[in-house]
Amino acid sequence: MKKMKNLRKLCYIALPLMVLTLLSACSKKSDDVADPRKGYPKNVTIEYRVSKVSGDNIGVMDIRFTNETDADTQLTGQSLPFSKTITKTVNYASDVSLSITENYRITGSIKLEILVNGKVVKTETPVFSNTYITGGVVYQFND
Repeated sequence: MKKMKNLRKLCYIALPLMVLTLLSACSKKSDDVADPRKGYPKNVTIEYRVSKVSGDNIGVMDIRFTNETDADTQLTGQSLPFSKTITKTVNYASDVSLSITENYRITGSIKLEILVNGKVVKTETPVFSNTYITGGVVYQFND
């Protein structure tokens, strides 16, 4: 009889401890990785820049960029340096792009930049040697 009372006391103590252990093991830990999509959609300012780094015979060029509605805007005959700023709402994993074309053979280099909220997030500086210019950059929102 005394053994039964001791066993019953042990069950009253052990059972709640086992339940607490199981619940704490299954609960979300505070050091779990945060969802990268948190904070999206968000409103950002995007600036596209194209500038000449070197070369004397670099003239006007065609410039294409992602606009406020996620469509492409193409501007022809643009002189350098070129800058265009837009404001848009972006979703996680959406992207924006900037590209250039020049139909004349040139030697030199062009710098393409995408800035988000005043910070350079993507840059390329292609070099051309007596060739037609074509180049581009793409930035994906994932941070």
